[in-house]
Amino acid sequence: MLLGSNKKNTIRIGASLAVGILLLVVLIWWTGIDKIGAAIGSASPVWLVAAALVILPAYILRAIRWKLLLLPVKKNIRVSNAFWSNGVGFMVNTLIPIRLGEFVRAYILGEKEETGFAPAFSSIVVERTLDLIGLLSIGIVMMLLVSANTGLSSLVVDIFKAVAVLISVILAVIIVGIKKEAFIIGLLTGIMSKIPLLKRYTIRTADFASSLIKGLQGLSQNPKMFFANISLTWIQWLTHTSAIFLVFTAFSYPMPFVAAILGGVLMSLSNILPATPGYVGSYEAFWALIFLALGVPENLLLATAVMSHLAGLLPIVILGCVSVVWLGASFEEIFTFKKYVATTKPVTNQNQ
Repeated sequence: MLLGSNKKNTIRIGASLAVGILLLVVLIWWTGIDKIGAAIGSASPVWLVAAALVILPAYILRAIRWKLLLLPVKKNIRVSNAFWSNGVGFMVNTLIPIRLGEFVRAYILGEKEETGFAPAFSSIVVERTLDLIGLLSIGIVMMLLVSANTGLSSLVVDIFKAVAVLISVILAVIIVGIKKEAFIIGLLTGIMSKIPLLKRYTIRTADFASSLIKGLQGLSQNPKMFFANISLTWIQWLTHTSAIFLVFTAFSYPMPFVAAILGGVLMSLSNILPATPGYVGSYEAFWALIFLALGVPENLLLATAVMSHLAGLLPIVILGCVSVVWLGASFEEIFTFKKYVATTKPVTNQNQ
C-alpha cells in the first residue's frame, strides 16, 4: 500500500490537502472567478508552453551536477540515469510533501549505478546545500538590483534590503561553519534553546545545519570541483526561475527580468516551509504574497499563480510518469515509504 500503510501519514496528507483546497477557494473568492477566467483567457499559450518546457534544461543541468558530485564514488555514472531518477524523485516530492522523493531518487540511482543507497543519499545532502547557497546568493543580487531599479514603495525596498542582509549572514555562518562546525552548532543551539518559541526545534535545526556544513566540507577540499558545481547550480536555478518571467510574458505584463527571477527564488525558498500535496493552495498563497510586494496588480495575481503552478506541476508529473515507465518500476513500488527506509528491496530496471 502507498506510504507503507502508514495511517498517520495518510491522515496528515489528507488534512493538508483539505487545507490547501480551502485556501485556494478563499483566494479565488477574494479575487473573483470572473476576473481570473478573463485574465487566463487572454494569456498566450505559446509562452505558457515555453514556461513549462524550462524544466527540461533545468533537470539536465541538475543531472550533470549530480554526476559530478558522485565522481569520488563512481566516475562513469550516466547523466541519463541521474535525469530519470530525478524525474521520479521530484514527482514524488511534489505530490507527497514529506520529502519521500529524496529517498526515492537516491535509491533508484544507487541501484541502477550500483553505488549503493548511502553514497547517493549523501550526495543529495550536498546537492541541497548547493541549492540553498545558489538560491541565497542569487537572491541577494536580485534583491539589490530590484531595490535599485524598480519603483517599489520604500517599505518594500527596506524589507528586501533587510532580507538581503539576513541572507548574507546565513551565507557567512555556513562558510564559517566549514572550518568551525562545533562553534557554529554550539552557538546556534545555545541561542535557540533560550527562545521559547524555537526551543522545540533546536535539535532538528542543529542536525539540518550540521548536514549542510558537512556537505560543504567535502566540496571545499577540491576548489575546482566546488566552482564547477556552484556554477552549474547558478545556471540551473537561473534557468528554472526564468519560467516565472515567461509566465508574465504570456500575460503581456511588463515584469522586469530581475524581479521575476527574485520572485522565482523566493518561491523556491518557500518550499522549505510545510506545503500541501501538489502545493495546492500553498503555491498560490506564497505567490500572492511575493508578487503583490513586487507590484503585480491584484487582478493578475491569482491568474498568473494558477498558470505558473500548472506550468510547473504538469511537466514534473508527466516527466515523473515517463521516468517510472522508463525505469521499469511500478507506481506502487515508487510510493512505498517503508521500502526506502529499510532500503532492502531493489527497484527493477528493464531499460539499461
